[in-house]
Amino acid sequence: MPVAHSGVLWRRIVLLLLFAATAVYFWDAAREFPHGGSPLGITYGILGSLLILLLAFFGIRKRWYRSTFGTLEQWLQSHIYLGVLVLVILLYHTGGRFNDRIAVTTLILVVIVVASGIFGAVLYATVPRLLTEVESDLTAGELSEQLNQLGKQMARIASGKSAAFQRIHEQLMTSSAPGWLAGWRLLFTRRRPAAADAGNWTDLLRLAPKNEEDDLRQLLIVSRQRSELLIRLMYQQRYKNVLEAWLYVHIPFTIALLLFAVVHVVAVFYYGRLR
Repeated sequence: MPVAHSGVLWRRIVLLLLFAATAVYFWDAAREFPHGGSPLGITYGILGSLLILLLAFFGIRKRWYRSTFGTLEQWLQSHIYLGVLVLVILLYHTGGRFNDRIAVTTLILVVIVVASGIFGAVLYATVPRLLTEVESDLTAGELSEQLNQLGKQMARIASGKSAAFQRIHEQLMTSSAPGWLAGWRLLFTRRRPAAADAGNWTDLLRLAPKNEEDDLRQLLIVSRQRSELLIRLMYQQRYKNVLEAWLYVHIPFTIALLLFAVVHVVAVFYYGRLR
């Protein structure tokens, strides 16, 4: 998690490196006009490139389960704080000159990747706490199985009943259906989904024949239980989707960043654009 002992250590390391990089940059700027082709600009460009590769390696280390080269938590903390450092280093590399379209695009990609990474770190610090509020001792698979069992129980209760009873059963099942991408849609709403049996039970009981009222009450009780389980399952999925959604920005833009960084470096040396 972003809040950890190693995070404090890396925060101090990066603050020290930022201070040193800033001091050297302004010292050099007082002697020479800063730009990407100056000796210091080249140095910062090399450092930035190496840091980008190191940060990209985190995706490999995260799935390299047998590795003993640092813990995954330590790698995560270094990934977060070095991401901020690489953005500053590359800004100093440009020297405030933004004439090269490829270089500017690369820098914009760095900003997007770093910003999305910070956003992801904030999510990992806050969402797990919210997730514990809706998680139960049951896994998502077990909740789904219970939902299926309750649905079958409702079908058995409705079996052989009158047409009015069947319509109520279908209405309850339809209103409780989460729909397509329900877990993702919950990302954009704060309101809890309405329970499937939130309507007036008295009105529903009037629709069924007298001899089926007891069965209808049982059906409504099971429907309420099913709705509560469904809401819990959907909110579990909501928070898990929140934890994954930022990766749909972070990872593709990271790949694009690596490609543009390579193109930028090749263009600099191939066309002799060190000035």
